[in-house]
Parts: sequence; structure tokens; C-alpha cells
Amino acid sequence: MIKILFEVSEDFIRESASPETATAKVKAGDGKNAIKALFDMIGFKQLKDQIDEGKTEFVVTPDKLDDKSKELYNNEIGEICLLAAFSETDNKEE
Repeated sequence: MIKILFEVSEDFIRESASPETATAKVKAGDGKNAIKALFDMIGFKQLKDQIDEGKTEFVVTPDKLDDKSKELYNNEIGEICLLAAFSETDNKEE
């Protein structure tokens, strides 16, 4: 098993959870991103609510997910691995 750690500021989560941020994203785009902006806002809001309860660490592993969540995990894990790889190479001095 390997670990890929992401750090996200609490302020970013809170700002991203607001309807105003989602609305601004939709207005800035061509309307195609409306569903994604709503989807993102809901996810950030769920995280914000848990942060408000004092939680600061979120561990995602396939064995903790139901079938619907595993589907999302499987759809996103490739991009997460790509980001992890880039984070190791993008800041290397040449």
C-alpha cells in the first residue's frame, strides 16, 4: 500500500463550499460546467460540515467506500495519481 497525501487549506474548502463560488464558476464558463460546479460545491460543503465538527483528517481507501463511492474513486484515481507524480517532478530543479 502507498499513501498519496493532499493538503488543502480550510479557507479554500470554506470558500469552495459557498453557492457564490459555484455561481461565479458557472458565470465564468460557458454553462457546461454548471453541474460540475454544483457537484463540487456539494462535496466541499460536506467536508466543511465535518471540519465544523472538528475533523481535520480524511482517509480515503476503497475498503471504506460503498459501491457508488467506489465508482467515483475508480473514475478519479488516475488523475490523483497523475497529480501525485507531477508534484514530485514539477518542482525538481533541472
